[in-house]
Amino acid sequence: MEYEAHAKINLLLNVLGRRPDGYHELCTIMHAIDLCDTVTVEPATAVSVAADVPLPERSAALRAAEAYRAAAKTDGACITIRARIPSEAGLGSSSADAAAVLSGMQALYGALSEAELFAIAARTGADVPFCLAGGAALCEGIGERITPLPGMALNLLLVKGARGVSTRALFEGLSLPLPLGDAGGAAAALRAGDVPALAARAFNALTAPAARLVPEIARYADRLRAEGALAACMTGSGSAVFGLFESRADAERAKGAFPDAAFTHVCRTLPFSHKT
Repeated sequence: MEYEAHAKINLLLNVLGRRPDGYHELCTIMHAIDLCDTVTVEPATAVSVAADVPLPERSAALRAAEAYRAAAKTDGACITIRARIPSEAGLGSSSADAAAVLSGMQALYGALSEAELFAIAARTGADVPFCLAGGAALCEGIGERITPLPGMALNLLLVKGARGVSTRALFEGLSLPLPLGDAGGAAAALRAGDVPALAARAFNALTAPAARLVPEIARYADRLRAEGALAACMTGSGSAVFGLFESRADAERAKGAFPDAAFTHVCRTLPFSHKT
């Protein structure tokens, strides 16, 4: 069975503080986009993962599959990943793959409840529960507390330089407190379908710390605004930046202004969750 593992963007990301367990308390609004990896999940006795890009030895896809097998006491799966989402970009590539693996194994075996599936997702990675749900949502805690929001059709241009950002290294080096964006206003703009109001509230508290590691993040955001983006914002922990445009044609035109970028992609948000 073949699954689309959709990337995500963070329309807003606040870091509220450091928790006693060492993780950071977040408040973020995420939206699925139509950029995706393709994940094939087939029944097998054991768990195996192959991909057309290098993966960590203990990849999120592998950990998700092993956790499902252990919890459900089922056989495993033969998993193949065809990657299109760049890594170390803040687009949720490994989380999307892990969520697709969980969906595939649940389709194969149907052995877990929805709550059990989302519990495995949360243990696998902070963005995996959202990627499993899809659509748009306000995510709190480390990402496991999800409040669905109405999706909105948004035209985007993604831009990423050659250098990525390590999420672990970025968070370990954070100096708190960080500025906070208007999460309530951004959520209200989504509920109202108000693109200009949403654009005015696009925000990522991690931008300045990430740009100190990868300076082109700030430069790409400035250039996106100069090309007419209603908003330009880093997604996740970077290093990808998205520009929000009035139309797909505007985004396609702006794409031509970034021949120096390692990755550019015009895409749209997916306004509905996987459950719709």
